[in-house]
Amino acid sequence: MYRIYKLKTIIIIPCFNEEKRLDSNQFTKYLTYNKHIHFIFINDGSSDNTGSLINKLKNEFPKYITVLNNDTNKGKAESIRIGILNGIKYNPNYIGFLDADLSSPIQEIDNLLKIINNNSLKEFVYSSRIQLINNIVKKNYFRYLFGRIFATVVSILFKLPIYDTQCGSKIFSINICKLIFKEKFISNWLIDVEIFARLINIYGLEHTIQISYESPVTIWIERGESKIKSSYFLKAPFELLRIYNYYKSAKKN
Repeated sequence: MYRIYKLKTIIIIPCFNEEKRLDSNQFTKYLTYNKHIHFIFINDGSSDNTGSLINKLKNEFPKYITVLNNDTNKGKAESIRIGILNGIKYNPNYIGFLDADLSSPIQEIDNLLKIINNNSLKEFVYSSRIQLINNIVKKNYFRYLFGRIFATVVSILFKLPIYDTQCGSKIFSINICKLIFKEKFISNWLIDVEIFARLINIYGLEHTIQISYESPVTIWIERGESKIKSSYFLKAPFELLRIYNYYKSAKKN
């Protein structure tokens, strides 16, 4: 019988109403030739055919896909946390997460794994949407400007020299996962920022920088049908300050 705990890397895919954005063919192509990853799809109370899509993938690759279903919509942060806590049970070396729409292509997993495998000091690697001459980054111009302002504010608040917190492909060592994901996040959408806040609270700023690695994506293409509403851009600064104040207070205590 197949035993998932022998696998070295588990990738969480949070899904909420992803019927029009989830490209099943990309997962099929990847798993046809790559057997070193196990995917855990979290169906976060979807009301469309997302469940059917990911269950079809599971039936096609039962050894390499697990599907977990939230009875109600719990949000991206809690879905990722649920997936990672389930992944920890199988004692892999690494657990990460990737956006279901594959704006960061599925092959980005292997780029991140190569970095974390080749550098014993790194326990957290993440993609960054840095526009370089040899890569492709395509996104809405307004969102690009907002993202740059947002990232700059995050960098200043947390004294962290980071270009991009919000790119949806990240991989962690199992030890990091056990510490960072054991408690619920206070923010549903800014989980990426809150991860850094927790790392700094636990390890301190200097050590957090030492164990982290920011890797430019080779390709990132913004997909249509984004579920991020325009009101999010108004709420994000207040949500960021809430995270900052919460962890600043937690550190004092």
